[in-house]
Amino acid sequence: MALRNIISLICNLAVFVLTFLSLAEFFLRGGKANMQVKDTRCFEYFTVDSNVLAATAAAIMLVFNVIALISGVYEMPYWVMELKFVGTCAVALTFFVVMLMLAPYAGYRYMLEGCSLYMHLINPVAAMLSFMFADFGGRLGPMSLVYALIPVVIYGAVYFIMVVGIGKEKGGWEDFYGFNKGGRWYVSAPLVLGMSFVIAFLIRLVHNLAAA
Repeated sequence: MALRNIISLICNLAVFVLTFLSLAEFFLRGGKANMQVKDTRCFEYFTVDSNVLAATAAAIMLVFNVIALISGVYEMPYWVMELKFVGTCAVALTFFVVMLMLAPYAGYRYMLEGCSLYMHLINPVAAMLSFMFADFGGRLGPMSLVYALIPVVIYGAVYFIMVVGIGKEKGGWEDFYGFNKGGRWYVSAPLVLGMSFVIAFLIRLVHNLAAA
């Protein structure tokens, strides 16, 4: 358990620090590649929002990692595990959408340039591996799957309003994820939601098996 806690601590620290550095880059110099925005506009991207959520959960879990390291008592509040799970599923969705849907067309080098390397690859992988194999805590119940979909549903609703409802010409967002390409948002929406559920189901399954 001590080794698992150390691995968990390292991964959680990495997610928190790399997210902080990524945000600093947006606010100080602006983003690169597919996220060429500056300041608070970075939060228009699910990539950034999911990483901030994962980093918040990682920061909270870090407290318990340190307590366990010092005391040798491995106790994790259930709500912390739930939050880490939701954040992990969010960045996992970012990872799989980029790797399977966006990068094959835009190019992997383009999608992993600058802080995108952290937010599209390193953070999601660190979050997934730590939650499934290293983070200590109990098994998660089936309601966790519902919680994992909440960030996707909220962001999806905002994306729909800004891209489809308002549109770029009237002050909305550009369809930077291409989910409304050809006006087919009704295809992309259930596809992404279904992908989110499958990801959450598999991550929870592996975590629960490791925690058994």
